[in-house]
Amino acid sequence: MDTDMVWALLPFVFAVCVILTIIAIPEVIKIAFQKQLFDVPDYRKVHKGQVPRLGGVTFLPGIMIAVLLAFAILAGNVVSPSAVPAEIMFGAAGALFLYMTGVTDDLIGLSYRIKFPIQIISACLLCASGLWINNFQGILGIHEIPAVIGVPFTVVLIVLIINAINLIDGIDGLASGLCILMITVYTVLFITCGMTRYSIIGAAALGVLLPFYIYNVYGTSAKRTKIFMGDAGSLTMGYIVAAFAIKVATFADSDFIRQAVQPYYFVYAFAPLIVPVLDVVRLFIHRILHRRSPFYPDRCHIHHKFMSIGLSIGQARHLIIGISLVFFLVNILVIKYVNINIVLAGDIVVWTLMHIFLSRRIHTLQARNAECAKMYQE
Repeated sequence: MDTDMVWALLPFVFAVCVILTIIAIPEVIKIAFQKQLFDVPDYRKVHKGQVPRLGGVTFLPGIMIAVLLAFAILAGNVVSPSAVPAEIMFGAAGALFLYMTGVTDDLIGLSYRIKFPIQIISACLLCASGLWINNFQGILGIHEIPAVIGVPFTVVLIVLIINAINLIDGIDGLASGLCILMITVYTVLFITCGMTRYSIIGAAALGVLLPFYIYNVYGTSAKRTKIFMGDAGSLTMGYIVAAFAIKVATFADSDFIRQAVQPYYFVYAFAPLIVPVLDVVRLFIHRILHRRSPFYPDRCHIHHKFMSIGLSIGQARHLIIGISLVFFLVNILVIKYVNINIVLAGDIVVWTLMHIFLSRRIHTLQARNAECAKMYQE
């Protein structure tokens, strides 16, 4: 493959997506105000004012335009004719299915009784291409697994990741910031391993996320420059992140991968996802133990806890993204010397201890506030 052309395509794809997103988001905001399509504040949400929730409608169209242009250039290159792998085409179908679901939910609202089966169907589409986890790399002593176990496990994992990204989208810049971190990691791996088509998709995803992050974090409702991702964005990005993670977890073809990454590819694939995945697993367990639906809305997310101890939205966002980065770096460093099961157990223990500390701190602050209120009444 013409290396110079490939390296030129990555900034081209990124630039196309940045430009399209910068053009599209103000128009989406304008339409949202005309049609009164806002994210209504309630007891769980921290924003005030009228903020459109349709930022995610710009994601998939921008990505597909840039990626299709890049693939067309590759296919027309006589030096290296290019065929798009089946897993990318199946993945695009699944992403489009989720995108349409997300747009519908952002416009008129959908229950999880509808969204959850669609997530399963989209996950099945990705697995139908042959992209599923067939080796646990020693987790719980398990290595190669048959399709009858690997395919359902992969479907469950994809749905879990989609919901992890969707449910952690609770404060400005958190979901998009975490996705930027994750997709950057995966894209660097794809570039290093010569996986051109996946690196192109990664560059496109970053190209739509970065301008959105700026509008979401630095925009204001008063100036009509603020916008939320909505389900169209979180479901789409969750699916892309899940597909990238599964692809990294099934690396097998490259000599570089066999020599340098393969023994640790599970960690490279899932270490960037530790924070959102562990948060959603903890939430689901907590809600089930309290006899509530796993999808019951509450204020028990990690960002709510940090804000309950006095952190601002920006401080909570930066801290959570920083924690995610630390988890990733520590995992990829220690996996060279420590058994993968010990690494996994360590992640869970650290996460649990952090939540115990936060819960006790919140309880102490609430007790102190209640005592102060009682003294004031007296």
